[in-house]
Amino acid sequence: MKTQKDNKGHIYADVGNIRVTYIPARDRDASKEWAGSDVIRVQAYKSHTDNSLHMGAEFPVLSPEDFGQFVAALCQVYAEGKIVA
Repeated sequence: MKTQKDNKGHIYADVGNIRVTYIPARDRDASKEWAGSDVIRVQAYKSHTDNSLHMGAEFPVLSPEDFGQFVAALCQVYAEGKIVA
C-alpha cells in the first residue's frame, strides 16, 4: 500500500474506493469537532469514474489504545460478518 499527501500535506492511503487520511491535532481548526486531537478520516470516492470524495467520518485518536480498538473493531466486524455470511 502506497501512502501519499493531499493538498494540505496530510498523509493518506487509498484502499479500493476508500481513502484513509491522518489529520494531526495541530491542523484542526478550533471550530471543528474533535479540535485538539488527531483524527483518522475515512471517505469513499463517489464512483469509479469520479475522483471526488464523500464527506466521510472522522475518528478522534485520543491515544494509541483508542486507535488499536478502532482497528480491532474493523477486524472483529469483518470476522463475525464472514461467519454469518
